[in-house]
Parts: sequence; C-alpha cells; structure tokens
Amino acid sequence: MYDFLPHPADAAAIRHDLAQHSMIYNRGMQLRTINGRSFDVQLSVRTVNLNDGPMLVFSFSDRTEAKVMSQLLDFERQLVQRSLNIVKTLKEEGNQNEDEDRLTGVAGMHRLMSAAHAETGRVLRYGGALSILAMALVNAPDMVPKEDDGSAYNHLLRLAASLCLQSIRDSDLVARRGDNAFVVLLPSTDMTGASELARRLITSLRQLTFLYQGVERQAAACVGLSALRADETSPKAMLERLEIALFKAREGGANYVVRLP
Repeated sequence: MYDFLPHPADAAAIRHDLAQHSMIYNRGMQLRTINGRSFDVQLSVRTVNLNDGPMLVFSFSDRTEAKVMSQLLDFERQLVQRSLNIVKTLKEEGNQNEDEDRLTGVAGMHRLMSAAHAETGRVLRYGGALSILAMALVNAPDMVPKEDDGSAYNHLLRLAASLCLQSIRDSDLVARRGDNAFVVLLPSTDMTGASELARRLITSLRQLTFLYQGVERQAAACVGLSALRADETSPKAMLERLEIALFKAREGGANYVVRLP
C-alpha cells in the first residue's frame, strides 16, 4: 500500500502514528494510481488479528467527487450572489437621482434641462451663443443583464461617456439619455464650434472597440446639432430641432452629422 503514496514521508508518518495510537481514522491525504495520477482520499488504517496474526488494514474513500460537488456548489453560490448584485444595481439605478447617471458618471437629463434654461437666461441678459449636440451610438449591443456590470452594452456606454467628458470644456455639460445617446450643452458656442466638436467625437469614437459575443467591434455614432436663435426666449424650440436633427442623423447612419440651427 505504501507504494501508492506520492511521498515517502507519508509512509513514515503513518507508521509513526500507528505506533502511537494503533489506529488512523479519516485522514485527508493523497494516493497515486499505477499510472501516476494523484487523487484526494480520506484514509483509515488499523491493525487487526487475522488467522492468528496481525494484519494492517487500509481503507479509503475517494474525495474527488465530493471535491467536484463542492466546487459546483461554490460556483452556484457565486452565480446567486452575482444575480443578487445585478438586482441591487438595477434597483439603485432605477431609484437614482435624475440629476446624475450612476452608470456613466455624467449628468441626467433633468440636470441638463435645468442648465439649458439657465444658459438661455444668460444669453438673453448678456448676449452670446448657445448650442447643443446629441450623439447617438448606432451599433450599441443588446443589453445582457446576466453579464452584470461588465456587459458589452455598459462597457460601450462608459467608453462613450468618458470620451465626451474628455472632449469638452469645464463650462460644457454632458448628459445621458435612455436611447443610447448623449447630449452636450455648449454655452458660448456657435454652430461652427459645435460642428467641430461633433467631428472630433465621431473621429475619436471610431477608434474605440468593444467585445460582443466573442467578436471585437468598432464603436460608431451619428450626431444631431442645434442652436438657440436670437428671437427665442426658452430652449424648447432648440431642443425640438435637436430631436429632428438626431432623427435624421440616425436615418443616415454611422458618421452622419445633421445641423438644424
């Protein structure tokens, strides 16, 4: 039996313990097959009298199946915990303040609307320009809740939000809409400046890639633009034109920029 112990020290330990206690019960250790494969066992050893002579009796149970079952149970617990985390995240996002988008870190549309009214008031008092930009992702992957926070959909939204934040000035404001789009309010910016930002965003976004269903894909977007007119006293008409411009840009597809000043 000692030939099937992987380490000579194991045989010496068994002999020593038998001399001290006359019995070993359910000791966790390894045995090795004749082909050299090691596997975990619970080993018991005792001396019995048989045919008027002492005999050393070994018995063991293979722990391989129990170990595999334990791993499966651990994996199942991890899946349950992941599902609970997803539910918690979705619940928190559903209850979040509309002034902030928890997923991307940019503003919510409620905050952007308040800023649009405030900037319109500033233009009426002091003059100047006010533009607004909407960038829509045209190839966003499907949302897969079972992939939790690391899904391709959320990853792409975070990348796009980060790109917008890196491309704007401190006075600008980025907000996320629920239709795979981001809106950028541009104080003191005319249509020429807004168009330049649109081109930069589209060019930069094309350099981003994301992994979806095992395939690396290139990000793409279209942009709608509008601006406050001299005779307008609220941002409502500007926002309506922005919606039309974005709709037309979506119809055009990737890299389209539609301006409705």
